[in-house]
Amino acid sequence: MSKPKTIQEITDKWHEVARAGEFDHHQGRRMALDQCRQYLQSLSKSLDMERARLRYLAQRLSDHFWAHNEAHRTKETRGYPGHHGCRVRMLHGSLEMHWYYNTFIRVKNGKGHAVFSEHIRRALKHRYSKPAFNRAHDWERPIIEETEAGFEIVRIMNANLTHMRRLVRTNLKQLDSLEAHFDGLQPPES
Repeated sequence: MSKPKTIQEITDKWHEVARAGEFDHHQGRRMALDQCRQYLQSLSKSLDMERARLRYLAQRLSDHFWAHNEAHRTKETRGYPGHHGCRVRMLHGSLEMHWYYNTFIRVKNGKGHAVFSEHIRRALKHRYSKPAFNRAHDWERPIIEETEAGFEIVRIMNANLTHMRRLVRTNLKQLDSLEAHFDGLQPPES
């Protein structure tokens, strides 16, 4: 018989051997436990890759905001300069999207400005509240809202990934417990 290739063929084969009398179930159990562990480890790596893709998408949102910000950096723009900024980063394996408020102070020699950034706290679970941007200029408000709406979607997806990672870690621990349980089973007395 040929080796199963499709998911359905593999599933059917596991169902078939589960009830087979003429099968080395000790070896089958080891194979099943090993494949379960490999699957969970692979899933964990896939979740890391997914978080990297989310970071990329969040950066595109941030870059969109900054493109609008740069377009308004002229002396003719009402409300120049823009005071809000956003940042996307990975910190200790966690994806973060933050907003901050910039204050510009003219330097003593008169050439340019020093910029002081104040972090804006996120009041809601996955989104900044609208009052957090009360100091935004009229041209800033729509692009901040547009960018923050995208960030909210990414934050929700990232939270789901975090939840899945916890489930994978939990299942890996449970798999270890199941393996120990199997190893402790007493054979029937003859």
